[in-house]
Amino acid sequence: MQPVIIKTLGEYSIRYGENIIAEKDKRSKKMWTLLKYLTAFRDRGVTQSELIDILWDEKDANNPAGALKTQLHRIRGSLDILGLEEGTELVTSFAGTYAFNHALEYEIDAVVFEDNFKKSQRDDISEKEQIHFIKKAFELYQGDFMKNSADEKWVIPLRVYYHSIYVRMVHKLIDALHTHKQYAELINVCRKALLIESADQKIHILLIKALIATEDRDAAKKHYKYVTDMLYNEIGVNPLPELRELYKQIINADDDFENDLDVIKQKLKEDNKELENGAFFCELDFFKSIYRLKLRDAVRTGQKIQICLITVSNVEKEDDTDNADSSLKMLIEEMKRLYECISYVLRKSDIFARYSVSQYVLMLPSATEETGETVVGRIINRYKERNSGFLLDVDFKYVMATS
Repeated sequence: MQPVIIKTLGEYSIRYGENIIAEKDKRSKKMWTLLKYLTAFRDRGVTQSELIDILWDEKDANNPAGALKTQLHRIRGSLDILGLEEGTELVTSFAGTYAFNHALEYEIDAVVFEDNFKKSQRDDISEKEQIHFIKKAFELYQGDFMKNSADEKWVIPLRVYYHSIYVRMVHKLIDALHTHKQYAELINVCRKALLIESADQKIHILLIKALIATEDRDAAKKHYKYVTDMLYNEIGVNPLPELRELYKQIINADDDFENDLDVIKQKLKEDNKELENGAFFCELDFFKSIYRLKLRDAVRTGQKIQICLITVSNVEKEDDTDNADSSLKMLIEEMKRLYECISYVLRKSDIFARYSVSQYVLMLPSATEETGETVVGRIINRYKERNSGFLLDVDFKYVMATS
């Protein structure tokens, strides 16, 4: 008899031969919850009271024992589509407990996933063999354990367990691919892994390094912009220093020899098209380079460089997790609004960059102390046009070349 194939990593489904029932099918949510629970705790019998507790709230418990029997009857009818051999049932009951029929052979992706992980951890096999098992496990992980039931209390520990294994294996796999310069495969693995682990900066970093190594400078630049925007504007965290450092590599990656000045001129124009629209917003490392250049120029001219740090701060400090999450979302929106205010007020000769999750740094090269304060005052006034629970803290510095 062929095995019953059960998928738990991602969308839940049960397949027998060519026949399949999947969670996307329009069937009762309670049916899927019951099947998932029996799958998760397949090594023991599950009591009637245990199933009643996870399927019905106390307020909905009107003859729950009878409702459970009805639900199991419906499940058995729904499972008929699998075409199991006559007299064989997927779910059996004995002495007040329920379980999968142990007379059947099962193949559960989470079990195979964990088995491959354990094999990859053995010290008595080569690195090549370890990576072989990791790749097999990687292909099995199509999403978090029981992802459509991820918030169920009984799912959470198992989801966290399998997810932590997945992250460990992905990191080991991409490190190995990078070390052995297998860049094409590294790019594919990183892109697939980011569909699940979108905020993992290490994966983003190695993807960008692989794109640089394969001379796909445009893709590296686009991905760098995507990930920094995502970290700041969706998650509210600062990019790692190693990720920031990659910007220099991306900019310096275009080392092709060129002796046609018109071509060079066109490239410079394309790379600096941001200058055509208002103030110049750039990466922090690029901002630092411009700042150092302006300091050198100040030695000759004797002029001061005016820089300003604007910080968005929450008036009401929140400690509990729910309010903290809400506050973070509000901060992200406020930073987007501040960006618009700065862009609208500053001139084309002015430069600004994102300094952190809650800060922008500005450079006003041609402004006097008086006009600089006026410009920043306009930013503040424009920001204040809409009330919010956030304030702007402003710190001015006037820097001489010897500072």
